[in-house]
Amino acid sequence: MKLVTLIIIVLSSFPAMGQGVKIHIPDSLQNSTPKLPKIEFAEQEYDFGSFQPVGNDSIKSHSFRFYNTGQAPLVIQHVATGCGCTRPQYTKTPIPPGESGIVTVNYKGYGQRVGKFRKSVTVYSNDPRSYTRIFVRGELKEYNLKPVL
Repeated sequence: MKLVTLIIIVLSSFPAMGQGVKIHIPDSLQNSTPKLPKIEFAEQEYDFGSFQPVGNDSIKSHSFRFYNTGQAPLVIQHVATGCGCTRPQYTKTPIPPGESGIVTVNYKGYGQRVGKFRKSVTVYSNDPRSYTRIFVRGELKEYNLKPVL
């Protein structure tokens, strides 16, 4: 019985132990948010329209401009595509806050199925969201390759 009374007294004194204790947090840390990069694309999708993938029209290209709207340098770590018909090129140097960079997507239509297409490109960066997706789309028209005599 004495043991139970002792435990109750010890446990009931814990809330009182924290009273009056003040922790000083410097003003510079009280309302600070971490400085992070943030990637924002001017457009998320581009339409190549309808085309025949022959001659100069066999490869379509579009450059997506992005901005670092965050407060720390933005680094594009990797750009991945869903198939071999799409090839990316991108800014490889860190993008300071307020500045911009480019992701260029090249789509090779030759040898692809005729009809509508939509291809995704995944941009991995040090933005806390980890990745952003952009898209190219269009329509391949029927084409016939005739041998040149």
